[in-house]
This record gives sequence, C-alpha cells and structure tokens, in this order.
Amino acid sequence: MILRSTFLFCSGVVALLASGADGVQLMQRVNAADDSREAEVTKIVSTRRYVLHNRRWDKDAVMRVRIVSEPGIGKRYEILGMENAEGLQKKIFEKILQGEVEASRKRSHEADTRLSSENYEFNPLGSGSIDGRPCTLVALKPKRKSKYLIEGKACIDTNENAVLRVEGKTARSVSFWIGSPRIVQSFRKVDGVWVSCMNRSTSDVRFLGSTQLTVDFVDYDIVRRGRQVARQPASAAGF
Repeated sequence: MILRSTFLFCSGVVALLASGADGVQLMQRVNAADDSREAEVTKIVSTRRYVLHNRRWDKDAVMRVRIVSEPGIGKRYEILGMENAEGLQKKIFEKILQGEVEASRKRSHEADTRLSSENYEFNPLGSGSIDGRPCTLVALKPKRKSKYLIEGKACIDTNENAVLRVEGKTARSVSFWIGSPRIVQSFRKVDGVWVSCMNRSTSDVRFLGSTQLTVDFVDYDIVRRGRQVARQPASAAGF
C-alpha cells in the first residue's frame, strides 16, 4: 500500500471529508499512488515470522517463511523452519499459507481486497497521527459479505497518500471453526513501496478459545525492472 504531503493538506482533507465530499476521493488518490509506485515492481520477496499463541499451549508455535509475490501471477512460499509446531499447530500454519497462495491467484471479484469504492463505503472519523505522521481516520464498510474484506477503520497518511494501518473484523465468517477474526495490520514504506510490516489476528476458535496469530515481516527484497534492491528490514507503525 502507499503515501503523500503536509499538515495543511491533512487539514484540508479532513475538511473535505467532513463536508460529505468523500472518503472515496481520498481512497482514489491512495489507489492511484499505489499504482504509480508499484508500476515497475516485478517481484516482492518477504521473510516472515509467524507466531501462533493460545494459553492452553505450553509454548507458542513459530514458523519462518519466505514468500514470493509476483503481480499477475500470485504468491508462492518456502517454509524456512518451525518451532513447537506439531500436529494441530503445523496444520494451521500450512492451511494459512495455502489459503494466502490460493487467494493471490484468484481473479474473481470475491478475492479483490483493494480499499476501493467497488469494495467499500468510506466515512470520515476525524484526524489523528501515528508516530508523528498526520493522518485521516476512515471507517470501512464493506459492500458485500466477504472473508477477504474488513469492517472497521483505516488510518491514511495524507502526506503521501498511503494506508498506515487497518483494523477491524472480517465482513464474513472465515470458517465454522474460526468465525470472524479481529485483525490489525500495519504498513511501512520500503524503497518507495508501501508494504505490510505486521499483521495480528485474534479468533475465538471452537474448542480452543482465544487464539492469536501474529505475523512480523522481517525483511523485503523489492525487485524492479532492470534492478534489484538490497534487502531491507520492515518495522511496524502503530497508533
């Protein structure tokens, strides 16, 4: 995801939204900025650390994974290692990875997760800041019941037209066992591209109770046409 300019601009956007003129216009600018900054990207390689926590377990299950994402093709993964992931925990990790890969290769409207007017209604919630960055808070109301869409809010960095943070719950139950998890996702800029740096989901799993999955995006390789950028670390931005 992606960003943009000054506190005065932020105030102007808030006034624009408050006048009822649209979260839609703001998100259109965010989408346009994303498209522009990602136009030359041919591949994104990320190293992730997954931590699965449930108080019934003696230890958290941990998995390290390398994910390769190619626009127009989808994602593939390589498991680098697991700790304390036996039986159920291992199956959960594998199911999560398989689900992400399958979703990335779908071309259906259902699998479209973009923060766009086709998927959401946007309503202003006021202004705020994250780590000193002025931002606009926007309520997200999905236009359809989909496990790929979030009902909640987004924090938009109005200096760069980028999504800094999204939080809420899935608009539809993910499964009989998981229900609609609560999700918090943070983003940061790596070599001019806004990417995920942390994703946390909390679910009330049947027969297990509250279970939390945290994904930390350890580093990234951003590959563009004609060049490759050195690996860069990713760190989270929070409210």
